[in-house]
Amino acid sequence: MDKLLSSLFSMRWASLGLIAFLIAIGAATFIESIYGIQAAKISIYNAFWFEGLLLYLTLALISNIFRYKMFSREKIAMLSFHLSFIVILAGAAVTRYISFEGQMVIREGTGNNFIYTADPYVLINAQEMTQKTAPTLQAWKTYLSEFNSNDFEYDTKVGKKNVTLRYIDFKSDRVDSLQINQKFKESALELVTEGKRSNFLAENDVLMIGQTPFYYSGARPNAPNEAPGIYLHHKDGKTWVYPSVALKSLPMREMEKIRASGQSPADSLYQNYALNTWSEFTPFSLYIVGNQQVVFKRHIPHAKKVLIKAAKKNTGRDYLTVELKDGKATKIVRLQGGKGQHPKPERFAMNGVVYQLEYGSIQKNIPFTVECRDFRLDRYPGSNSPSSFESELTINDPRNNVKINRRVFMNNVIDYDGYRFFQSSYELDNPSTPENEEGTVLSVNHDALGTNITYFGYLLMALAMVLSLFAPAGRFTFLAEQLQKVKAKKASLGIIALLLTSNLLAQHQHEAKPVHHEISTEHANELASLLVQDYEGRVVPFHTLADQLTRKLTHSNKYKSLNAVQFVLSLHMYPSYWVTQPIIQVPRSLREPLKLSEFESIMSLSSKDSEFKWMAQYQDAHQKLESKRNEFDKKLIKLNEKYEVANNIFMWQFMRVIPAKNDPNNSWFVPLSMELGQKDTLSSKLFVNYLASVHDAGQRRAFGEASDVLKIFKRFQRKAGKAVAPSEQIVKLEISYNKMEIFKHSYQLYMLSGFLLLVVFFIGIFFRSEKAIQILRWPKRILIAVTVITFVYHGVGLGLRWAISGHAPWSNGYEAIVFIGWVTMIAGFVFAKKNQVVLAGATVLAALMLWVSEMNLMDPEITPLVPVLKSYWLMIHVAIITGSYGFLGLACILGLINLKLYLLQSYKSATLVKLNIQEITYITEMTMTVGLYMLTIGTFLGGVWANESWGRYWGWDPKETWALVSVLVYSVILHFRLIPGLQGRFLFNALAFWAYSAILFTFFGVNFMLVGLHSYAQGEGLGQFPTWLIYLIIAFIILTTLAFLRNKSIEKKQKEALLQS
Repeated sequence: MDKLLSSLFSMRWASLGLIAFLIAIGAATFIESIYGIQAAKISIYNAFWFEGLLLYLTLALISNIFRYKMFSREKIAMLSFHLSFIVILAGAAVTRYISFEGQMVIREGTGNNFIYTADPYVLINAQEMTQKTAPTLQAWKTYLSEFNSNDFEYDTKVGKKNVTLRYIDFKSDRVDSLQINQKFKESALELVTEGKRSNFLAENDVLMIGQTPFYYSGARPNAPNEAPGIYLHHKDGKTWVYPSVALKSLPMREMEKIRASGQSPADSLYQNYALNTWSEFTPFSLYIVGNQQVVFKRHIPHAKKVLIKAAKKNTGRDYLTVELKDGKATKIVRLQGGKGQHPKPERFAMNGVVYQLEYGSIQKNIPFTVECRDFRLDRYPGSNSPSSFESELTINDPRNNVKINRRVFMNNVIDYDGYRFFQSSYELDNPSTPENEEGTVLSVNHDALGTNITYFGYLLMALAMVLSLFAPAGRFTFLAEQLQKVKAKKASLGIIALLLTSNLLAQHQHEAKPVHHEISTEHANELASLLVQDYEGRVVPFHTLADQLTRKLTHSNKYKSLNAVQFVLSLHMYPSYWVTQPIIQVPRSLREPLKLSEFESIMSLSSKDSEFKWMAQYQDAHQKLESKRNEFDKKLIKLNEKYEVANNIFMWQFMRVIPAKNDPNNSWFVPLSMELGQKDTLSSKLFVNYLASVHDAGQRRAFGEASDVLKIFKRFQRKAGKAVAPSEQIVKLEISYNKMEIFKHSYQLYMLSGFLLLVVFFIGIFFRSEKAIQILRWPKRILIAVTVITFVYHGVGLGLRWAISGHAPWSNGYEAIVFIGWVTMIAGFVFAKKNQVVLAGATVLAALMLWVSEMNLMDPEITPLVPVLKSYWLMIHVAIITGSYGFLGLACILGLINLKLYLLQSYKSATLVKLNIQEITYITEMTMTVGLYMLTIGTFLGGVWANESWGRYWGWDPKETWALVSVLVYSVILHFRLIPGLQGRFLFNALAFWAYSAILFTFFGVNFMLVGLHSYAQGEGLGQFPTWLIYLIIAFIILTTLAFLRNKSIEKKQKEALLQS
């Protein structure tokens, strides 16, 4: 028995258990991304076998404490590591089986004493019509998915009757979508609102635009149960409007003329519609109702809304179909709800019983009441994006005679009686209803015991890491000692250098030839600091806006001889000219199939109806799930985005340069906009005067007067918008940052210096003469100096983003990868003394990371933080976990160097090469150890942050799951030295190289393929796997295989030679 237990809990079987665990949770993230979190829970996280695997790993940890006698003083670090994981697993068990969580919704001025559960339930509430018996209320926790077998049958009693609920069907994540089919008799209307947002109004449907309902049907206007609004009807090939509220319109061609001329629109240009009378609703006219602007774009025949799979994950609802059997009577019922969703009750009477069925969250009472005295929401200036929100709460507990007032906001929680309350969301008032629906949404968690146990485990783990790094008998100290011994034996390392060196829509008819002018470069420099408010609410210099729009349209930071500022201002002022100019860069994969050139004009991309020429194909591509889109679909969507950006420029949607005085939301507006006209009638004239002076200056090529007017307008901006306008110093910094292109130049310098460092190292070691050493001394020093200067320059770029944005520059995907590159260089400098090739490898790796950041995979735009990121945890958690990627990346490239050394070694050079490999292997293990510690600390600090923000330290989100997978991958690799047969250096180096794929997937794969809280992906995730990456993986597999075979061949020859001697 002892032998069986010893074998069962051996390091070999424990490692296999860890590998099975990481494979399982990794697979779960793919299942979740495709089929939803319920499928992942059913298949893996809540499965009995998964619980058994966790129990086995816990017992294996306990067993190995005794097997390796970790109670000795020399192994205190190892003991602390194992105890910490045991404690963390114990805390997780308490959380899993004892705790619960949910959501509490409280209207302002009211209170609640229940939560909606996070788990989904099927609920039946039944009462006999005679009411002679007590009502039946029963709920069953039920996880469902389209991936798993969902068969269930629940039995209950209603009075003396036996009632059965049986599963029929389940559809997940469905939404209403406009579908076009010749079989449909219905039709729809496309209405475009602010920000070029298309809204589709189907027959017998209602669309709220601002506070005004738009009705589309043949029903009688002003029905008794309908609020006054805009009634629409299509008949005899035309669309008709019947306004019961004030409505006026302005043709878009007139609006374009007005903006081009810089004049205010005269009242005579507007057409006022008679109330309660049918009139023609004209396409491509600007309609104004209240303070809202609407463009009627088109009538869509043969169209209606149908229930389809949501194109973007977790934006739809779940639908469960069940059969209720009451004796011989049966009824099929479809229930709308889902996990974390408030269910829509279905009520009906059958066989003398009134039934109510629900699927989704159910109410769970708590032993006290929470009241919402006040809810406050702050937005970023001029945008709808929330900056922060908080609630003033009162906890009323009659049991303990307690009544206390507390304030809760993002990253600031309330603890009371074992419950934790977190500000997670909010609900706003619907102005179309008389009730006040404004209120707070709180996440509620009851897990004080499990959380405290887990936190104690984190503390033990941190202690173990410190002991491991600095204890005299620790592994890190042992590696440093071994490295010194190898250095004494090594004659040269030049072969490493050898191996690396080998390898708006405008008018299409014009009465006269359109004119245009460009401003001078000098005046463009003055205009660059004009302030503009973007749609995220951030006030930026015009240079930033122009740079972003130019890159979007042309895939460059200029257009021909025009810089971005000259180009974008001219686009705004002379749209009639620019619609015919080839300004839109067409993706390469679209040019041949659509017969397009590299650059096309708006006119050439527009149909006769003045819309995107390939609208039908675009809509077909856009409605596809992301994983079903081919390269043509993706690029067509991109081309349409560029087309819409150009149209928005011509319609002045981006030119929000006028701050409204005393606006509570600090909004800035487009000149001559209706909203601005209601707030301030004079401010537009200031900018109109500037446009007129620019037009005149363009003819005379003298911009002195225009510069004077621009200075006056800038002073007005700073006075009227002082609440949100950045300082002049910050504006200058941002313009300088845009022009410098720091990260682009950094990767070029890194690549050059890194490559040359490798060459110099090779020459200096390969030619061992004193003369060669003297000749190469200064080139080596110069290259190291260039690397150091580039590192500082790289850091200056990060510092500028920090100063401009006001927050740590690692808050999104672009910033994270730039920061990882910088930390990689830190890792290279830290270990450069161990071996000079480390700095060269780190420099090349940093160059590759910055090169990736320039590939347009991630948006480099500086954006405001979402409320949850406004925390000191952003600086701590994200900095540590992304910093770990730099150290682990260095271990990866050192592993690659060793693989190439194995491949290029010969029988004669084998002894020298093995010394090089041995030295680099020790360095690799040291960098891997530091990286693993940082990754582990960062991952669990992320859990602490999550617990402080939304009430749970672990939720199996794909990002945190893959972070754990990465931790386990590197933990297994470092434990292989304890398993007989898996202790070889070749295996370690091969795994050090390939293990980084887990990190790459954690960063890129999760962010751009899977869908979760940390994802930057759109759609349902799991986009097409890049073909080039498949080829690269195959190439690395071949390299690893050849290196393995070469190493085996050399070892065989050495053994034969040893036997012969």
